[in-house]
Amino acid sequence: MKNTILFIFALSVLACQSKKTENSKVKIVEKVNIDTLSSDVKVSESTSKPLSEDEKAKKWLIEKIEENFKNTDGIMESICTKTYAEYKSDATGVDYDGGLTPKAFEKKWKGKFDTKHAGTGTGFLISGQDWTKIKVKKCELSPVKLKETYLFETIIEDVGATTKTIYKRDIKVIPAGGSFLISDVLEY
Repeated sequence: MKNTILFIFALSVLACQSKKTENSKVKIVEKVNIDTLSSDVKVSESTSKPLSEDEKAKKWLIEKIEENFKNTDGIMESICTKTYAEYKSDATGVDYDGGLTPKAFEKKWKGKFDTKHAGTGTGFLISGQDWTKIKVKKCELSPVKLKETYLFETIIEDVGATTKTIYKRDIKVIPAGGSFLISDVLEY
């Protein structure tokens, strides 16, 4: 009889232990399901909102700037308006053999561009000739409103350089055939 009482007592303890474990497993599973559901909701909320045109332009600009410096040939002509590409080409060649003089450059472009911020004698988007890894560190839509143009206050950095090299640029972007083009870069 004593053995039977011990046996029943042991079974009841085991049953209680088993029930506790089952309850805690259920709670954990319920918690995981709730967390999973809430994270699914967050994902769908963030992906359901379409980008505005200025956000699309910003994304495009960052992508194209960084792509330009990964490609050894550059892609300037394909991401700029024809007029800006010609202007920047002239600006780069000012005072070099075959290039325009500063006065000739000013006379040719003063009605269309702010020639004081052309970046004469320097390359496209950055003034350095050698770079290691170019990244866009800042690209914010300017509060200055322009007709049919987005103006982005941009900071471009050579993150791979041994000395910190930062380029401040205001870049004008226009919509063009379902995409965008750079129509001007003000270099400071």
